[in-house]
Amino acid sequence: MIILFKIIACSTLLIAFYYSFLQKEKMYRFNRIYLLFSLLFSYTVPFISVSMEAPKPLNRLQTTFEATQQIVNLTPEQDRFDWITGIRIAYGIITCIFLGRMVVSLVKIRNLKGEKIIYRNQEILITEKATSPFSFWKTIYLGKNYFIGHQIDTGIFLHEKSHVDQRHSIDLMIVEIIKAFTWFNPAVYFYKKAILMNHEFLADESVLKNHFNVKEYQNLILDEIISSQNYNLTHTFNFKNTKKRFIMMNTKKSKWAQVKKAISVPALLIAFGLFAEKTYALPIEKIIQETQKKISGSDLSPAVQIQEDNSTEAIKYDRPEAPEITEELTGNTTEEKKIQDTIRPKEGKNTNSDRQSVSGTTHEAMNNSLQDEPTVLPQFPGGINEMRTRVSKSFDGSKLEAGKPKGLLKADILYTVNANGNVVNVKVAGNNESFNNEALISFKKANENVIWKPAEKDGRPVNYAMRLPL
Repeated sequence: MIILFKIIACSTLLIAFYYSFLQKEKMYRFNRIYLLFSLLFSYTVPFISVSMEAPKPLNRLQTTFEATQQIVNLTPEQDRFDWITGIRIAYGIITCIFLGRMVVSLVKIRNLKGEKIIYRNQEILITEKATSPFSFWKTIYLGKNYFIGHQIDTGIFLHEKSHVDQRHSIDLMIVEIIKAFTWFNPAVYFYKKAILMNHEFLADESVLKNHFNVKEYQNLILDEIISSQNYNLTHTFNFKNTKKRFIMMNTKKSKWAQVKKAISVPALLIAFGLFAEKTYALPIEKIIQETQKKISGSDLSPAVQIQEDNSTEAIKYDRPEAPEITEELTGNTTEEKKIQDTIRPKEGKNTNSDRQSVSGTTHEAMNNSLQDEPTVLPQFPGGINEMRTRVSKSFDGSKLEAGKPKGLLKADILYTVNANGNVVNVKVAGNNESFNNEALISFKKANENVIWKPAEKDGRPVNYAMRLPL
């Protein structure tokens, strides 16, 4: 969805730039390149990944690995319309309609009956019925009434031949295919209109370069306005934007044309910077070293720093526990409560004495844990979001004690991914027993027959303790 938004935004920005600065300039070949390139550019730049240096760490201690907050919907599932499927079906139907229209236009052109001739080294189809002149691919099509005395009006011939020689049909085919698959992008329709108009400017320019009288040529165009026949994907001689064409025929090249060409390059670079995918690369070893420096050089203990930066109950210190801290939490209930109250302060227990009683212990434990921090963290097959989804789907809210659970239910699932990639030592702590039991069951189901990629330190797999809050 983000990529689609970027495509729409980028194409809109670039076509707006064209209409604002380039459209009225007499530099048709440059405009053709800009229109086609910027359209294709808009559809590719969101997929380009640019590696950048990660932002500098914050001044406060921060070793958060990944937010694993998961909200489980406890309401029983009911049969409801799948909106995602509905949107996909609607998209498929509309796309097929656009593709169908394109195919129908091609079939109509192919089925035109008439006599094929070579006229001035150009392939021409003289149709049996009255057909206004138009060109597609390598052929010019026109009715018998335009082929008088085995001659075609020079203005008409030169106009349509320029469309053929400059391969304008390729541009139209590209736009039509893009429009068929991204019909929801409003910028595509403006691109098609601009490309068609620019093609006509190019064709008119080719005619006038052959010393054709401007007045006579304009009268010829007006004579053809009466005809209404039109095929999609083609260039008809009686193009409807006659007024704009007449204006451009009499317009002289602006002195700002070269300047506007030059500023189109920064416009593309700005679009690239805005819509390219950015990835931040910073080795975990560097993160650990910088964090250790901050801890050792800080005047405040980590516990005090956390307390000052996060003073509400909504604190989540989501650093996976190192072995030393895990042992202390599981082995000593009193110490566990002290450390929890320091990291997650509760109302009425936010005192300096509590912070000071554990600051030294916590500081030492964190220093040890950072030294033992693995270089590669555990990875669930398909990513952590896949595990969250599995847990959510496995959770059966109907098993909770009816009528008793009220308000927000919370549970922390503590588990270890061992060196073999297996989940062991799964424990749950929370404020509702039935919720805890179901959380434990759903977590075990989500990890059933699943092998994680274990954590690694110095290239060797190691055990790693983790936590998933529900």
